[in-house]
Amino acid sequence: MSVTLNPVSESTVSLRQVAFDLYRDIHKGIRAELFSVTAQAGHVDPADRCGRAALAERVRDVRDVLILHAEHEDTEITPVMQTVLAHLATRVEAEHTALEARLDQLQAMADDAADAVTDEHRFATHRLYLELASFTSAYLAHQDVEERIVMPALEAAVGVDAVIRIHTAIISSIPPAQMATSLAFMLPAMNLEDRFDLLSGIRHGAPPEAFAGVWGLAQSVLAPSDTSALADRLGLPIG
Repeated sequence: MSVTLNPVSESTVSLRQVAFDLYRDIHKGIRAELFSVTAQAGHVDPADRCGRAALAERVRDVRDVLILHAEHEDTEITPVMQTVLAHLATRVEAEHTALEARLDQLQAMADDAADAVTDEHRFATHRLYLELASFTSAYLAHQDVEERIVMPALEAAVGVDAVIRIHTAIISSIPPAQMATSLAFMLPAMNLEDRFDLLSGIRHGAPPEAFAGVWGLAQSVLAPSDTSALADRLGLPIG
């Protein structure tokens, strides 16, 4: 199925604040990862075999994150949408399928660039960079649909409590190691209020040792100034 991913026009969508946003934190992290890997492809030395191999591995990591994210949505969000927002469920499912196919193409290009011979590596690396930029554009358009159309419509259709239950089901399904990976790229992309809300929720709902692990992770991935500000808000020591 051919799908055209177009950004939402503010002239046709009235932005409405939601009480609980399923997409906000993870989407911030995904955007940061897509921007970063695209920039990496743009400045990697085409003659550096190790650099090209590292880039291919980074593309694989981002691909895995995006596929798992879509699986979480398809498992917990889409079935609800099929009941109350069937037209949007069909659109989102089709976009997920189209984007996953492009991710497979991206990985193939990244592997080709890593293995390219001397007279081909510059073109192969540039081709990968252009495809990453193009894919990022398409993925941003998809996120725009979920954030500005799906999220408000879903909350209006099922209510805040049901949305929170969906969120809880998603979080509960993520293994600890995978959660740590997600938090490592999400936290630096979030603002202080986002981080405070997220860590406060974990602090309230998780065992003390689990929260201690999350707090240690936060300190390892955040800039010192961001760590200090978050520690002040949480009333926690640093270190």
